Amino acid sequence: MQTRRHAVPLRGPQTDGAGGRPAHHLPVNDLAASPAADNPFLQGAYAPVGDECDLSDLPVRGALPEGLQGSFLRNGPNVAFPPLSYSYPFDGDGMVHALSFRGGRVAYRNRFVETRGLRAERRAGRALYGSVLAPVLPEPALIGPDGDPGPIKNTANTNVIHHAGRTLALWEGGLPTELGPQLETIGLYDFDGQITDAFTAHPKPDPASGELVAFRYRLRPPFLVGFVIDAEGRVARRIELEAPVPVMLHDFAATATHMVFFLCPVVLDPEAVAKGGSMLSWQPERGTRIAVVPRDGAGPVRWFETEPFFVFHFLNAFDAGGRIVVDYVQYAGFGPAVAAAAPPCLWRAELDPGTGRVERRPLSDRRAEFPRVDPAVLGRPNRHGWSTGNGATPGHAASFGALIHYDLGSGATELHDFGPGQAVGEPVFIPRPGGKGEADGWIGAWVYDQGSDTSRFVLLEALAIGRPPVAEVMLPRRVPHGFHGNWVA
Repeated sequence: MQTRRHAVPLRGPQTDGAGGRPAHHLPVNDLAASPAADNPFLQGAYAPVGDECDLSDLPVRGALPEGLQGSFLRNGPNVAFPPLSYSYPFDGDGMVHALSFRGGRVAYRNRFVETRGLRAERRAGRALYGSVLAPVLPEPALIGPDGDPGPIKNTANTNVIHHAGRTLALWEGGLPTELGPQLETIGLYDFDGQITDAFTAHPKPDPASGELVAFRYRLRPPFLVGFVIDAEGRVARRIELEAPVPVMLHDFAATATHMVFFLCPVVLDPEAVAKGGSMLSWQPERGTRIAVVPRDGAGPVRWFETEPFFVFHFLNAFDAGGRIVVDYVQYAGFGPAVAAAAPPCLWRAELDPGTGRVERRPLSDRRAEFPRVDPAVLGRPNRHGWSTGNGATPGHAASFGALIHYDLGSGATELHDFGPGQAVGEPVFIPRPGGKGEADGWIGAWVYDQGSDTSRFVLLEALAIGRPPVAEVMLPRRVPHGFHGNWVA
């Protein structure tokens, strides 16, 4: 059964077949007048959907695991209006997709994150803001007193987490946006005034203490600040770092005792933007600096220096006999041309605070992104990890057709290739009810089928992902390729 609700005004009202309520859609051809019309990240698996809906009793291939109860929440970019410009992976209005499992039945819901910027654009009936790499300062009269002043809009489009009873949509350039139980937007959340400007899209939940370890970066000093948020949602510690220049810092790693920041040489350069250039400047002569910060704030920050490379995402990190082990996806440099010439792969860095030495080595030669572990071992030694990867048939330059399981103990990898015309998103671990130990559960991921322009949610055995899926939840529509999400039981 489908119920369609509030949808995006683009060309004038239409009605759907579900009770005659207004429904507006954003098919790809509505983007034709946009300067970003030819952007490949607004097409195919990435093409936005313009409506919000509720679907119940979704059909399932295979058999749902007995006792599976919970929801998979995933965030991603979904432009509500034809954009003035579009820079993937930074732009696009946040849309959260929820797939809920209850009593052997599955339901789906999607909602825009109604940010201040999006509300201003709804009032104007068009896009007002530019992209991260090509900002546009909207006229104050258009955005109103409660609108996002810009020039970059907080899109709340990158991740969605649940902590201390709150569901938060995250975007690293601004504050979190709190969502209600039906994914309705409540508003900006500043941790009771304790965090005032920005918050990472990749906080790390500590499975033992219930703390949330986080950070923010910005253009003015202090460029980098770490946070430890307790299980009740209070900021317990704030730790400032003396970084030499502001750099893009999308993700970080956390062990049981430390925060680890890889300051890769992608420097934020607002002066270049004023001259028509890019906000992000690759400066390899700076090398990559690594900061190891005690979570309790009591000890000194340890700095390491190594050759230039770039990281979007980390798999995990842990303490190991006085050393710190960090697993991450490494790029040789920054930008799509570099990624095409030297595909990103899973690497390991071992940091020795006693000697200041950094030892780095590849763990796999498979192209990879979106690495994840079982959250129960986050910040602790882990044997298993998962990521997206390439299948036998290459697709879109930024799409992945396969999932990879890494056995970090044996060095073996296992692949699930979804085949031609299929694109898979980030894998998320779902624990088995009553499961015992690391990786006892399933891997869940959205898979897009190019031929039917529809998506399905696939469940694979976590330690045997090469086998056929345990179950596939079929949707009659596309779930646009997005970024990050989490399982909430």
